[in-house]
Amino acid sequence: MKLRIETTGVTFLCTRVPEQRTNFDTGAPRIDKATGQALWQVQLIALDATGGEVLAVTVVGEPKVIVGQPVAVSGLVALPWSQDGRSGIAYRAETITPATDPGAGAKAGQQAR
Repeated sequence: MKLRIETTGVTFLCTRVPEQRTNFDTGAPRIDKATGQALWQVQLIALDATGGEVLAVTVVGEPKVIVGQPVAVSGLVALPWSQDGRSGIAYRAETITPATDPGAGAKAGQQAR
């Protein structure tokens, strides 16, 4: 089940260089089944009025963002998972792009609704 995340009022910053997702066993790039493009993971900090959280967000295609840069995140969803007695939440976004102004991270969330 995909759970949409409301990002109004949230500012996102890139905290690590984007990394291509790979298959654990083979080392081959992981590919999005719908588009045929490579999957990438970006570590972000999500800041709002109550504090911040670090998220590892997967996106289709290489995002053109750098460490420390404010970014706009659109279509952010949480995907709860459980496997072999472990569980967690994976995050995925439609796009992660450089923010064009300081409030762009929050504005992207408004557009995704």
